[in-house]
Order: sequence, then structure tokens, then C-alpha cells
Amino acid sequence: MAKKNILISFVVCLCLFIFIVPSAHADDDTLKVGDAPPTILDSLVVYHKATKARILGSKTSVNLIVFFESDYDKKSILKSNMNSIQKEFDMKGLDVFLVCKDDIEKTSVFTKTEVASMVFTLVHTADGEVWQKWVDAAKMETMPLGFIFNQSKILWIGNPLEESLPAILRKAVNGKYDPQLIKKAQPMLDAARKSLQVRNIQEAYKHFDEVIELDPAFFVDIILERYKLTHKNQSDPTIAAEWIQKMAKKSGSDAAQNEIVNTIVNDPEIQKRDLESALIIANSIIVKNATMGLQAKALVYAAKKDWMQAIDLQTDAWMEATVLEKPMAKQRLEEYRAASTRVPVKNP
Repeated sequence: MAKKNILISFVVCLCLFIFIVPSAHADDDTLKVGDAPPTILDSLVVYHKATKARILGSKTSVNLIVFFESDYDKKSILKSNMNSIQKEFDMKGLDVFLVCKDDIEKTSVFTKTEVASMVFTLVHTADGEVWQKWVDAAKMETMPLGFIFNQSKILWIGNPLEESLPAILRKAVNGKYDPQLIKKAQPMLDAARKSLQVRNIQEAYKHFDEVIELDPAFFVDIILERYKLTHKNQSDPTIAAEWIQKMAKKSGSDAAQNEIVNTIVNDPEIQKRDLESALIIANSIIVKNATMGLQAKALVYAAKKDWMQAIDLQTDAWMEATVLEKPMAKQRLEEYRAASTRVPVKNP
């Protein structure tokens, strides 16, 4: 790999990053959630830089850095997950960095084809100091080890392959991730999942509801987990429908309601989709956020294969969108237009 990719590329990409923030803990202390991100010196080597350049380091930016060792046996899965995360959250300003402990050129960690498909930045440590300041300082046995952080503090430390990571990132990129609230809810979540193991569904409902009551908008992922459980275990579909409409209203958040609509329409675990509830929730979003609500409503009509309505609504959403929102809105509009040519358009 050309030497121009080393050091200078990393400094250009990351010097504006938050690694310049001084460490908030002594060298012999454990690095933990709430601490400032440790200083990263000029000891990282860029092997592959994400193609999309971005000015980093704003006070609101959130970043994910994942450390792994070259002999890790699930590297392809890790690469695939990081690609998915970068694609999903790219428009929110998230940047993903995968850091190998060993020299990538010497160890052939990934094939050239795998590297070429990466949409995140791949780097390796040159002298081990970065590894010591992050991985060793965290004193965790998890490997690979991921950190979500912003300019001022670390928001999360854990296994980057956890199923809960996308939900955490959704909160983090919207500035709503609260580690203390998660800590408070964890015993209730553990109790809910233990109840599920012994098939005590009602007890699980009770514990999930306790978590949701702490902050319905924040715990929209738990609302959705509880909804899918209700949908699966209740023979009467109106029970799940009434419950999710109530929870969507209770959350009071357009982002949370939009996530609910997207889950009803797209989640593979849901066998029979309640599109009428999704439409009711989408209409409520429009009052607060026209672009988001129109796109949610268009998504519902697309699920109904009513392409004329979907295209009209998505066109309105695209026209309403901000400069940053327009590319994604236009892309979805083109997808609906393309789909309408492949299948019959439903008559109004």
C-alpha cells in the first residue's frame, strides 16, 4: 500500500477529530463511560480511508472506533457490520474507524476485495501506545472492543457486534444517549428477558413496561421489542395495534414515531404488518415534522404497493426537505418510481 496513506492521511482525517482532547483520567485509572476520549498521538497508520471526506470534530459529532487483533476469527463479520453501520448513519455525521493492533500490510488481515468494499476507515497502530490508552486502559476482556464518543466524553464501551449497537447509535447521533438511564433500566431489562426464557410473557410485559415508563422516547427500541412480543403472542391483532398506537403517542417524539413506522413496515420478524396503525402514526408525525412524516406515510403506501400515492407523498417530502435531507429523499423517490415500473400501479 502506498506510503502516502500513512500518518499524513490519518492526521488530515483525524487531527480535527476529538482525539486531541486531553485524557480526563490518570494513567492508572480505568477508562470508562463518561471519561474524555484519550489523546491519540501520531502513531496510527491509515491503510484505507473512507471515500467520503468530512470535516470532523464538531461538538455534536459522534464517532465509533473499534479495536481488533489480526487473528480475530470473525473479521469478515466485523467488516460487514461496520459497513452497515457507516452506511446507515453516514448522513447523521457518524464516522467509523476500525483499528488493527498489528501491521495490516504484513499480516494481510483483509483481502484486497474486502478492503475495496469498505466504506469506513481502516487503520493500524504503529507502536502500541494508542492500544494502551484505549483498550488496555478500559480493562475489559471483550475483543473486539468498541467505543462510541463525542468531543467531550465516551458514551459507550462494549462489543461492537452486539445486536443493541445500532439502537444505541441512533440515540447517540441524535444527542439522546444517556448511559445513566441505561444503567437504571438494565435490571428491569434483565428481568424481562429472564421471564421470556421461562415463557412468563405477562411478567416480561410488566418489566418492559417499567423500562418504557422511564422515558418512552428514549426507550423506543424497548417499545418495539415489546410490540413484536405482543404481536407474536396475542391472537387478537387489535391488542398489539391499540398498544403500539398508544405508545407512539406517549413517546411524543417524531424520531421515535418514525422508527415505529419503519419497524412495522420493514422488520423481518413481523409476519403480518399492521399498516393501518403505521399510517395513523405517520399522519401524526407530519404535524411536527413534515418531511419525516411525509416520507413515513409514503413508506406505508409503498408497502401497500400503492405507488402513485407513495410517489406523490415522497415528492412532497423531497420538496420540503432541507439541503442535507434532499439527497436521501430523492434517492427514495427514485426507488419508488423504479418500483412502479416493475409492478402494476394500484388504482386510487
